[in-house]
Amino acid sequence: MKDKVVLLIFGEGGHHKEMMLFLDSLPLNHSLTFISIGPDILSPDIEHFYTKDVRDKHSRFKSILKASIGLVKINFLMLKLLTRYKLNGAVSTGPGVALIPFLMLKLLGRKTVFIETFCRFYTRSFTGKIMYKLADRFLVQNKELTALYPNAEYCGRL
Repeated sequence: MKDKVVLLIFGEGGHHKEMMLFLDSLPLNHSLTFISIGPDILSPDIEHFYTKDVRDKHSRFKSILKASIGLVKINFLMLKLLTRYKLNGAVSTGPGVALIPFLMLKLLGRKTVFIETFCRFYTRSFTGKIMYKLADRFLVQNKELTALYPNAEYCGRL
């Protein structure tokens, strides 16, 4: 098992872009090994585990069905990752697919970091509302969000 393995969790579109920007912001000489969960590959250098979006933007019924199936799948995936890797923690740019991995890692005493999406200025995301209470560090990219999340850390745009 490799030491200092960090799980990167992201969704499609802007969430994927934010994770790419996060990786680009790291110093070149960092000593971390990354693995990722999401709909697209981040980099050929990062082992990736594919997940689909767990919601349907057009149907609430389909969203509930897809979320239920997605929760089962993500549980099995996390069990696989926890037996294969020594995960030190996780970083997520959303969306809700990160909830189960964060819960599991928190129960194991591992660190979690959530970065609220940069498209939010005056409202909180559904996932952000939960992660604000769950994550060890909660980062916002827009200063306006510090009024909604008083204990958040302002990090600026990624």
